[in-house]
Amino acid sequence: MFRKVIFLFSIILFFLTAWASAGNEFLPGIEDKIVVEDWLYVGPFSVGAREGVVGIIKDAKNFRPHEGLEHPSILAQGGKVQWRKTSVDSLGWINLEYEDVLWDSLMDIWGIAGLVDVGYAYAQFENKGRKRALVMAKKAGSFYLNGRRYTGNPYGDNYMMTPVILEHGINRVLVPTGGYADHRFTFKVVPPPVPVVIVKKDATVPDIIDGETLSGWAGITLMNTTSKRLDDITVTLGDGDVFREDSVSVSHLIPLNYKKIPIRLEQIKPIAAPDTVWVPVKVSSPSFFSSESLAIMVRGKSESFVKTFISRIDSSCQYYAVLPPKDYDAKRDYALILTLHGAGVRARGNVNSYQPKDWAFVVAPTNRRRFGFDWQDWGRLDALEVLELVKKSFPIDTNRVYLVGHSMGGHGAWHVGLAHSDLFAAIAPGAGWTCFQLYVPWFLQKSYIFAEPMQVGIRDMSLREDIAPNFVENALNLPVFILHGGIDDNVPTVHGRMFAKLLDQLDYDYVYKEVPGKKHWWKTDDLQCVDDPDLMAFLRRKTRNPFPRHIVFKTTNLGQSNKSNWIQIDEQERPFFESRVEAEVKGRTIEVLTNNIGQFSLHLNKAIVPRGRLSFVVDGHKILHQFKRDETVSFYKRGDSFVKGHRKRRGVSKRPDLYGPIKQAYFSPFALVYGTKGDSATTELLYRQASYEAMRWWQRGNGYVSVLPDSELTKAVVNAKNLILFGGADENQIVSKIDSRLPIRPGKESFQVGKRKVRGVGLAAEFIYPNPLNPEKFVFVHEGNDSTGLAISNFFGTIYSGAGLPDFIIFDRKVKQRGWGGVLCAGFFNTA
Repeated sequence: MFRKVIFLFSIILFFLTAWASAGNEFLPGIEDKIVVEDWLYVGPFSVGAREGVVGIIKDAKNFRPHEGLEHPSILAQGGKVQWRKTSVDSLGWINLEYEDVLWDSLMDIWGIAGLVDVGYAYAQFENKGRKRALVMAKKAGSFYLNGRRYTGNPYGDNYMMTPVILEHGINRVLVPTGGYADHRFTFKVVPPPVPVVIVKKDATVPDIIDGETLSGWAGITLMNTTSKRLDDITVTLGDGDVFREDSVSVSHLIPLNYKKIPIRLEQIKPIAAPDTVWVPVKVSSPSFFSSESLAIMVRGKSESFVKTFISRIDSSCQYYAVLPPKDYDAKRDYALILTLHGAGVRARGNVNSYQPKDWAFVVAPTNRRRFGFDWQDWGRLDALEVLELVKKSFPIDTNRVYLVGHSMGGHGAWHVGLAHSDLFAAIAPGAGWTCFQLYVPWFLQKSYIFAEPMQVGIRDMSLREDIAPNFVENALNLPVFILHGGIDDNVPTVHGRMFAKLLDQLDYDYVYKEVPGKKHWWKTDDLQCVDDPDLMAFLRRKTRNPFPRHIVFKTTNLGQSNKSNWIQIDEQERPFFESRVEAEVKGRTIEVLTNNIGQFSLHLNKAIVPRGRLSFVVDGHKILHQFKRDETVSFYKRGDSFVKGHRKRRGVSKRPDLYGPIKQAYFSPFALVYGTKGDSATTELLYRQASYEAMRWWQRGNGYVSVLPDSELTKAVVNAKNLILFGGADENQIVSKIDSRLPIRPGKESFQVGKRKVRGVGLAAEFIYPNPLNPEKFVFVHEGNDSTGLAISNFFGTIYSGAGLPDFIIFDRKVKQRGWGGVLCAGFFNTA
């Protein structure tokens, strides 16, 4: 029987239980929903996969179409498309149906890549008075309202609404929408219930295990629906009876945005085993008060459960799901199956796809969100962070850790497993795709059509770390089980076969199981495909050797992966080019072969080689060594050969935790800092750039970040965080302090890049560099050499997998039509 314990006096629908507002401090909200019924739409326009560059509407902020307005389109019959009328349907969807396109023919010619397209919809509606509102824009990545760009709700999550300000009179909205062939979206405008909404459906909370006392973390999402920055806010969680009442102060809750607050959740009184308990959460300030109740599930000892933690990436509250072993005995060690979910799947649902094992825990990290980052970048870091926590929290045999995954998670098993092959006893990718470039091919990208080959090659170097087939050599000591349906209609079976062929050519330990007649997901008897009995039997037979005598390790980015077992690459000769090391123990000799390595280290102990006199043969050059105790021996390249020791360096130099490229600025805690030195219009521009980035980080990464004006940046923040800086020396006080010590500086109609001058007007730059105010952290600077350049200085986004940004990039407005064809200069800083 379903039972609840309720610790609040009342619960009402949506977000609100109580609210009091102080007079007219905030703009009023709209009183009733607004239905925008009549629309114009146009399309489709061809775009390259994962690029999104269309080049049709040059000024989206001020664009006002009319029925019959024409645009060229290579997808439509006759090569032209016109704006035409449509209306919202009975379920609230705006449908973009393209009758003049032969989709089947395009599919025959170009495959699935030919169906990737973008369309636009436009509408106007009236509103009385300047007022607050919420927009539900499902299946739209962004939209423009009265010229301002807002984030949409691309995945259709019910909790995701965008706070906006409606103007008095006519309001204009332009919605870009993309996908495969025809698409649809919603645009529903509803009243905001309170100034600050507690977004109940996005709360991150742990489960209570029956008979145990909960001590953990929660993540409480706040949405500021007002046009004011709010400080002096207090968030309180707990009832003071069953749960300790804990409070945190919140500041810099910026206008029309979200912030997810980590807070302790402590149980202080036993619970009589209900299915669900409700915990009150309150938000208060001198101006308002609101409250909600959060559901906490109570799970039996044999059931799956959720645990939360504070992430070292951004100090946010994250979670993972655990399926405990059958007949669990805390006195024995267990294997660990770390399972990576497919796109759209949540961690709890992932572990529940498995039957309990009497020999293993099954644990699912989240990829930060159900779509997240394809288990690359922040998804990879999330998987590794959860792995580390689980090994500390449960009795895990670290030599029996297995990495598995399905679909997007199958790709993740390849990507994470090959980058960190020394962590696992085996991997088992199911229906896993190889890389973005082969999954939905990129040949229609504007960047490949218009950019100079060497220029777009810089981007491809940034992306090379994600091309899993190139790193199959790293599986020398990593057994692999590949599972794929024979008629997979989502991830073509050719992806699994490609990996199998590569492993076969290397004569590595692998099993390839292709199940005839099965599509992307299937069930056999009572088992889901991820719980395949042959796969599980394969895993049970495998045990990791932490000290193999023969290692092959390949990498392109030391910031992502720089070690395997007892060998570590400390320095590349040419950053982001492919580096490879092979080491083999032969008696008292260790032979090492290197490529593109400036310095490497061997972590020696007696399990690898006996103590005493050793010989290292590095690229054919013999070096003698007396091995007396466990130690790390380093070698650096001097001339054409290696010698023992560390290279002496002065000043700024690359190292794995300060390596680049640009995305690494987001791999540890960061703050978004916008400039206030310019005029009000410039400050507003930079604030909106920072605000949009903050919304993206919460939406895609379930993240926590503060947006600060440069005037409020403290020494404590400089010491603790990377700084994402919006505006150059003329606009941002922080950049003006460090400008002379940065390698890239704007000038009159130019940018100075080291000793090179890049000339042009309307230029923008994005680059990462160790912070001169704190060289242990990064700055990531967005700047322009005039107002036009400044306006596009955030064009190349970072917070998604496959961004492909190097250490620096300088570009002009042509990027909006030609992608990397508008890039004038890009590359990587040297090792030193």
